[in-house]
Amino acid sequence: MSYSRYEPPALKNSVDVQLQTAFNDGNWNTAVRLAEKRFKALKDPYYEVIKISAESQLDGTAEKCAVLVAIDKLVKGKTVPDFDTLSLYEWASDSLLHHIDYAQTLGTLRARWVKANPKNPNAVQCLQSCLEYWDLVNAQQIAATMDRAFPNSSDRKYMFWSITLTFLLSISPQCVEATRKLYSQLALKQLERAADITETSPKVEPTDRGLLTEQEFDLYYRVLLTHGTKDEFIRRMQSPRLGALAQLKEGRKNSFWEALGVLEGWGEWDRIFDLCREALNLGIEGGTPTFFSCDWQAWKKFAVAASKAKNDEAALAEVQGVLDKFLSIKDKATEMYKKNISLTLLETTFRLPTSTLSPNPDHKGSTPRVAQLILFLVNYFDKLSAFDDVKDYVAQLTFEEAKFFMEHAVPNMLGEEPERVKQVILKALECKLRYLLTTCPQTLSNHPSVVDGIDQDKPYRCRFCSELASLPCEHCLKKIIVEASETYMEISADSELVGLIPRLDKDPRLDLALVMVNSLLKLGGLRQRGSDVAPSPLRDVDSGLFLQAVLLLDTQLKETPADMGLRLLLVQLYLLLGCVSYAHQIWAPMDVKRTIQDALSPLFFDRISSISPGLFLGGKPLMEPLRHHYSHSLRDACPLRIWDAFSSGSYSSILEMSDYDSKLRRSCTLMMTLVEERQATKCFGGKIELEIDDLPLAENIVDETMLVNKTDYGSFTNLESSHGPPIQDFVRLGPELSNERAHLGFLTEQYLDLLSFKAPKDYKPTRPNEVALKERNYLTERLAHLNNSLTNFIHQAETPSRLTGPELIYYTIVSLLSGGLLTGLITARTDAVPQTLPLLTSAIRSSFAGLRIVFLTSSNSVSTPPTADIFASLTDMHTMALLRATALAIKHSTAFMLSLHEKELARDRSGKTALHKDILVEMKALDQLAGKALGEIKTHVQKLKTALGEGGWLDRVLEWTFGDEGGEDEVAKAVEEVVGSRGGAEEWAGKVLESWREGVKGWGTVRLE
Repeated sequence: MSYSRYEPPALKNSVDVQLQTAFNDGNWNTAVRLAEKRFKALKDPYYEVIKISAESQLDGTAEKCAVLVAIDKLVKGKTVPDFDTLSLYEWASDSLLHHIDYAQTLGTLRARWVKANPKNPNAVQCLQSCLEYWDLVNAQQIAATMDRAFPNSSDRKYMFWSITLTFLLSISPQCVEATRKLYSQLALKQLERAADITETSPKVEPTDRGLLTEQEFDLYYRVLLTHGTKDEFIRRMQSPRLGALAQLKEGRKNSFWEALGVLEGWGEWDRIFDLCREALNLGIEGGTPTFFSCDWQAWKKFAVAASKAKNDEAALAEVQGVLDKFLSIKDKATEMYKKNISLTLLETTFRLPTSTLSPNPDHKGSTPRVAQLILFLVNYFDKLSAFDDVKDYVAQLTFEEAKFFMEHAVPNMLGEEPERVKQVILKALECKLRYLLTTCPQTLSNHPSVVDGIDQDKPYRCRFCSELASLPCEHCLKKIIVEASETYMEISADSELVGLIPRLDKDPRLDLALVMVNSLLKLGGLRQRGSDVAPSPLRDVDSGLFLQAVLLLDTQLKETPADMGLRLLLVQLYLLLGCVSYAHQIWAPMDVKRTIQDALSPLFFDRISSISPGLFLGGKPLMEPLRHHYSHSLRDACPLRIWDAFSSGSYSSILEMSDYDSKLRRSCTLMMTLVEERQATKCFGGKIELEIDDLPLAENIVDETMLVNKTDYGSFTNLESSHGPPIQDFVRLGPELSNERAHLGFLTEQYLDLLSFKAPKDYKPTRPNEVALKERNYLTERLAHLNNSLTNFIHQAETPSRLTGPELIYYTIVSLLSGGLLTGLITARTDAVPQTLPLLTSAIRSSFAGLRIVFLTSSNSVSTPPTADIFASLTDMHTMALLRATALAIKHSTAFMLSLHEKELARDRSGKTALHKDILVEMKALDQLAGKALGEIKTHVQKLKTALGEGGWLDRVLEWTFGDEGGEDEVAKAVEEVVGSRGGAEEWAGKVLESWREGVKGWGTVRLE
């Protein structure tokens, strides 16, 4: 466009220099005066437009809003406005457009102008303007008008702009239901006509209205998938001109992959098998495989599809036949290609029916599957991805195969005299594989629950070590820790090995450390948790083993500070430990910013205000990077850089950008940012500028909005098998972000905003009785909505599993409180108290008592001098935070009701409009309970502060970690060796202690009123 939305457009050349200068320099008073003078002299309406636009930049409300009046007049008129007039008015009204509907005003005017001037070059600028305001209704009309104006142009963009916008409108909330089907069919039929032209024409010219480029084909298949039928999609996929294979021959790999993905979703494995077979055979006769043949996923889908065929043996034999052709030219290929062929051999072997895999008669576990694993590892065991490549296959081994694999095949894989560096790399991989197998159920056998009349506390017997075990086997985990520690020390003690590490894909000590840490966490009892478990994540965990895991990982961080997976895991462990300020020190160097904010920020910021609100104190606002990311990315109604995608004809990018923008506006991370920051602000009595539902970032969030969790856990090193949860599920403080929790947090903030609202001091209505009645009606309606919404989300089947125990109680009580206030508002003073009120208050009391008991259990563990029991309190600030929030919600609800009662008494001396006295009595009783709990929290924080001020804490932390000096615990000894003995751990213990003290100090400044 000739101007930016945020800068004034250039005036017409016919405007004199004096007025142009005043306008361009922002001298608005002068510009208004000069424009008015020119209008009176020349009678040119353009000068009146300049005057109105300049007035919009003045401070007066009347002057600012004059442009809205002018726009409304144009919309209602029959004439076509001047293009320059539209440009000026759009710029002038930009800051006021939240008061009007762009599509009904300027968008309509833009479309009207283009219909009158379809071949004018400025029509493209009108389309861009509508897109920048995400006005799809008028953008579609403009694009369709331009397409009709240039029906056979060599510039194909008009046709595909029209189709793309028609499709976007058909799937957008902007499209009314009555026309949705019309637009969806219009987009589909236009593309089907284009597809028919391509399919029947010997050659498609740029002036033809057929499909020509890869982007056009991608758009067609996206629309066909959304609005077409399954049969039609499959028919087109098999077309010799349009089909997936035809696209692949043209080098359009993306189209082929999308087709395979769709067919997989439909379970069309026979078609996938046929497509992959034909695709992989492309070019084989010439001895040079296509780029597609080098893709591991292509081979994997081929093998998976073969295994699902009715005659799977014959299909897998066919896969093997194709593989044999490629093996003949394997030596000519790149290393990546060779590796993918090896992976395919592995996949095919594991897809074969077990009846066809004859074991070695001398060794029952020596099967073709084990042999193929070893063949693969011989070539790739020292690569970064080796473990991830084979872990799923190893987890599928029978116990006999796993035993032979671990005890015979892997140890002897390198021959008699392997290189020293290869030996330690293999040992690190062996430790990872051994840990992996502890998470597989086939390594355990059931053990009777009662033996000789005695109850057995362990339900399994480990088939590796024959010891009684839980899942996983504790004896094997201890052995893994000791062996990994020995290998770790062996590497560290050998200067030659240490010198070779920079040349390796990965420091083997990092793998060994992660194996030890995972084993320590499992050995200590850390498991996946739900809302029905003890509220403290570490309450039932062995604190010594947990601290050893944290210490070991912290020590390894000094050796490999660039490893992101290690940092993220350590951050999670420190958050569990309650060392939030230290966790932030480890988090900060990752410099998470821009688009990855939405995916990674929850790993640190989720629930942060409930464990360490003091972290929000200080200079730079803690969540400023997140807020800036959303404010920048969602500043405009349209997706960022959407016009760049339109102008370049990247139609698949347009659809992806639209989808990404939609999800970003409905992000659970976005809602987490708003809620966490507000909760922290309230902790210290800060001023909340806007109610949460008035914030621009939350303006389109309603109960029906499906909020999306896009947290990315891909950077975690996951050593777990598919038989159990990944590591992130048991190192989080609680359940991950979810639609239910995000909505409950949002609704609760709305409820608290309603309670805290205060009219300006100078607000004095002329008709107080009428205003009071309207306010009461508004409060009744608002509370009814909030109560209904909170209740609906609380009672959804999935909600309990989405919350921690304290969160579930907190949101339940807020829901009940909103119901109690609503009852108070709608119950006349002379009526009997509704039977639901005692039920509500009873439920609040019992829920609040349960939360308070859990807190007191933790609080009573704090003593002077401190004992090991204080560990539970230091690692369970979350329960205390939710108890405080619940108590304050009760007190604020009571205060709100009492204040309303006093206002009604002052307004109406007869007391008829006052609240029911029995309801007030109930609320006052709840208020006393809340006040008592807040007093207990204050005492608890003071006790913690006193306890942490005692001497001897370094020795105490080290004793918690390693036990008594001179002990016989082989695991503690192994960890002690790696971290450099107790003396080497003193610095770490000091950092842990300091972080605890900072956290408690922050809680000491939190307001309890």
